[in-house]
Amino acid sequence: MDLWILQAREQGIILTGAVLRAKWKSFADRAGIPSNEQLSLSEGWLARLKNRHDLRDIKRHGEAGSVNKKTGKKARLTYALTCNADGSDKLPPMVIGKYKKPRPFNGKTGAQLGFQYYNNAKAWMTGSLYKIYIEKWDAELRAKGRKILLLQDNFSGHTVPEGLTSIRVENFEPNLTSHVQPNDQGIIHCFKAHYRAKYIERAINHYDSGTTPSSIYDIDILEGMRLADAAWREVDVTTIRHCWRRAGILPVFAPGPPLPTPTIPVASLLHSPEVEDPISRAESTVTRALDELVKRGALQPSNRMDIGSLLNPEAELEVIAEVSEEEIFDAVREAAQEDNDEELEEDSEEGPSRREALQAVALLTRYAGTVNDPAARKLEDALAGFSRQLRHETQSAMVNTSITEYFRRQ
Repeated sequence: MDLWILQAREQGIILTGAVLRAKWKSFADRAGIPSNEQLSLSEGWLARLKNRHDLRDIKRHGEAGSVNKKTGKKARLTYALTCNADGSDKLPPMVIGKYKKPRPFNGKTGAQLGFQYYNNAKAWMTGSLYKIYIEKWDAELRAKGRKILLLQDNFSGHTVPEGLTSIRVENFEPNLTSHVQPNDQGIIHCFKAHYRAKYIERAINHYDSGTTPSSIYDIDILEGMRLADAAWREVDVTTIRHCWRRAGILPVFAPGPPLPTPTIPVASLLHSPEVEDPISRAESTVTRALDELVKRGALQPSNRMDIGSLLNPEAELEVIAEVSEEEIFDAVREAAQEDNDEELEEDSEEGPSRREALQAVALLTRYAGTVNDPAARKLEDALAGFSRQLRHETQSAMVNTSITEYFRRQ
């Protein structure tokens, strides 16, 4: 029901009490709940539902949805990117996937793997996930004694909960978002460009190692998230300041009492020169990676996409409008069935074992030893630390297994 309400709001549907009751009954019938066991859908139930989704004031607006109506691969992710104006505070991305523990996670949670990872049946941003995320962030800021102003898209999933003490939230007007949202002025574009460049470089490495051209692009959800993490690190201070300047929303201070000198003056954000447009620089990394693919014969020039189509595929521009009730229902049911297991992506391969990883470390260490280069020395140090960690995990697993076997024999 929550997902249907999110979609209906994106479509601008007016959600009256009669509509909400009829839709709940439709889903209950689809789930096979007998009429005599269904909720009475009282005024109290309706009030709680409206309060949960902030349905007190429904307005139509033209903001496009973010979900592709066409069927695609199951590994779909939503990313939320947040940073401040001078680039000194760039939060880890909020990542939303479909499953709690996809197979590549190897039974671990997203948090254990170092991600701000959440999940729901459609990998969408919803009010409930947003509430969890922003309340956690608010508590972290409160513990540090900080207060911030958060500027965000006017999107129905961004329902601000009551009780925030360290975050003041302001929404961009829907018809202005694409002009004044700093993320839309190039931050997201650069993030996508860096991701695509790393993805293509990964394909080149696979091709060079003998993988068939038809398989060099295969990637599982965890590998994709690692690449996205690296891409977000590439979105540097220069890029962020450039995009905030382009948005034109930084304050211009009038003469008045002297203010404490900020770490990075706002004036420097408005007027500092740039040697190269960071957006063009990010796009050039993709161009170079594509050139390498063509040079190796792994990509035919006639099949090469232009940068615009590669970073903003047509599928991303399609709105949420046509996801059917049946698809929503099936997705929720499927997620409920699979929430308790740790498998979850049929087409993903099992990850390498610790033994295989140690063998790879040994091989790379031997190779690095034959190279007279500072980067090779750094690699040796990193591999040595990684090898120690792997051996520690292996020994811990052996101890746990031995203890379990001991008690089984008693």
